[in-house]
Parts: sequence; structure tokens; C-alpha cells
Amino acid sequence: MRKSPVARKTSYASIGSKKSARTKEQEQLYFVRKSANGKPSNSNGFRHHRPKEKRGDASAPPRVVDPDTAQIDYADNERGAINKLLALNEYYRSHPWPAPFDRTEHRLRLGDARDLCWIPNASIHLIVTSPPYWTLKKYERNDNQLGEVEDYNAFLDELDKVWNECARVLVPGGRICCVVGDVCIPRKKGRHRVMPLHADIMVRVRSVGLDALTPILWFKIANGLTEAKGNGSGFYGKPYQPGAIIKNDAEYILFLRKGGEYRSPLSIQKALSMLTRKEMKSWLRSAWVDIKGESTRRGHPAPYPQILAERLIKLFSFAGDTVLDPFVGTGTTNLAAIATGRNSIGNEIEAAYLKIAEQRLHLATAMPRAFGATYSTLTVER
Repeated sequence: MRKSPVARKTSYASIGSKKSARTKEQEQLYFVRKSANGKPSNSNGFRHHRPKEKRGDASAPPRVVDPDTAQIDYADNERGAINKLLALNEYYRSHPWPAPFDRTEHRLRLGDARDLCWIPNASIHLIVTSPPYWTLKKYERNDNQLGEVEDYNAFLDELDKVWNECARVLVPGGRICCVVGDVCIPRKKGRHRVMPLHADIMVRVRSVGLDALTPILWFKIANGLTEAKGNGSGFYGKPYQPGAIIKNDAEYILFLRKGGEYRSPLSIQKALSMLTRKEMKSWLRSAWVDIKGESTRRGHPAPYPQILAERLIKLFSFAGDTVLDPFVGTGTTNLAAIATGRNSIGNEIEAAYLKIAEQRLHLATAMPRAFGATYSTLTVER
């Protein structure tokens, strides 16, 4: 027989009177009457609330755990496994990483990105790179410099050779993060043209077995690298008159994935590579506006900021993985790999840029770190 609402109220009251028999967790439950409009929230007129648990204070010292007791086993359910990963991640944010993740290896090589035969098949987990800007920047003179190829279609053909090599060296399911800007050629012979480099790359990589995923739009703030010339403002044309053309102030971060099953990294790799809640919320979106473009004063005409490379490496690789940059320039991707506990390989065709990269990496690898991947080694091949 169904109880009346009055009878239900009485049953709740009887539960509340048995205070001595309740557990500590049950005592945290209490019943309140909904005040809005004087109407009950359900048929019995009550709803119960659990006090909100305070989330961990980011400024509080890390909770000390024993890594041996936090190892995941088959008896753990999903929630238990996640809790252990979180505990390990918290511990290793202030302690040296365990072997073999406590040491990373980094390699620089002078060579052409269209021929990476010295890298074994399926040995690279992630590629982070930015190909040369087509005809816009003055690189060091080199007969094999892709940025000096004058014909746009010929430039794309040469890039296809690079993507073919990248697909070969990637592990199944590996990714390429490619930072690229469309090329704006303003008011030349009565025409203003935009060469859609990002779109052409996304279409052409399908022929080498790479799948294009949703890209990220990176607003660099006053991007002058993808403009052949300009008037110093945010548009081309005369002020206060119709017909102006908007300048390109953004670049694309393309994500290209090699076919294959998704990886199953070790539990310790997962723990060392976990992202914070704040990182997940701010990074996994289709536009980035919080990273400014890098200065060209380091000796390279088109660098990208190290923080950008670090973010991409954290998002798409695990601790101990190997990251490749076939257009490494002055070594920014290698430095980002050192900072995030990954191994790295950098390829550069211009000896002057490779020398700068070598100097920067020598400084970074010479200083052991207090926690994380504590030691790094560097090998340079010419």
C-alpha cells in the first residue's frame, strides 16, 4: 500500500530521532524544506543536502604518499586507480622521477627534413614542428632551404616529402603538431591573395596515411610573419574608406594523426603525465589567446615560444616518450622536451641555426634538476 505524504514525513522524522545509531557520514546529511514559493521540492516536502567538500588548495604542500603502496593492481576499480594516479602525480611534482624516467636523451643532427633515413621506423611518439614560411622570411642561404622555393605548388610538393618521412617514423597512433600560418600577399599587381597553407597541408597529408584532426587557432598578437608587407596597422588600405583588407593575426596548430590503435602507456607514465584541472579547461579549446609570439632576436627569423611547445608536448605525449622536430631551428622543441621529461630529436638543415641550438641545449642539460627528470644528455651529429 502506498504511503501518504504525511506518513512519509513521519518516517523521515523517525530517522532523524535515531541520532545515536547513525554513522559520521550520515550525520553530515540533513534535511531542509525548500523555501521558494513555499512549495515542497518533492512529494514528501523534503530534500537532503550533503555539504560541499573543499577541493585541495593549490598552494598547500603536496600530500606525501608512498609510491610503492600507490601502485595500481587488478583489484582496483576505475575510481581507485584514478585516485592512485593522482596521488603519484602529486608526489612526483616535488620528487625525482623513478628510473628510467629520471634521465632523458636529446639529439641534434644537421640534415634535410625530407630524408630522415637515420631515424628508425615507428620510433617517434610525437612530432612538434613549424615548417619554413614560404618566401616570407629571409633564412640563411642554403640550396636545400624549403623557404626559398618560389613556386607555391612546388613548395607543397617538397613538404609532402617531409610528411611522408614523418608518417614513417611515427608509432601507430602517433601525432604531428604543426604550427603554420596562411600566407598573405597584399596588393601585388592589383591582387590581394591568401595562400591557404594550413588547408592545403590538411588535404595533402591524407595521401601518406595521416588523418587531419580539429586544429587550434593561435592568436599571436600582431603577427607580422605571415604578411609579405604591411602598413603597420591591422588592415591594408586607406583609413576610414571602404574596401580595406584585414590582416592575418593568427596561425593554425594542425593535428595530424597516424592510423593505428591508441596507446596503452605504463601506469607510472600516466601518473607522471597527468594534467591539472586548470590545464585541461584552458588548453582543450579551439582558440589560444594567452601565448604571445616569440622574438626573433635569438638568431632565427621565425621562432615559436617554448611555452607553446611545452603545452603541445604535455597534451599529446607521455613521460619518457620521444619527440621529433624535423625543422628544429634554434632548438626550442628540444628545450621544451627537457622541461617536460621527454626525449627529443632535432633536425636542422642550416649549420648556423644548429650551432645556436647546441649552445642552448648545452646550458639546459648541464644543470641537474631537483625533481622531475633530473638528468639529461646531449648528442650532436654533423
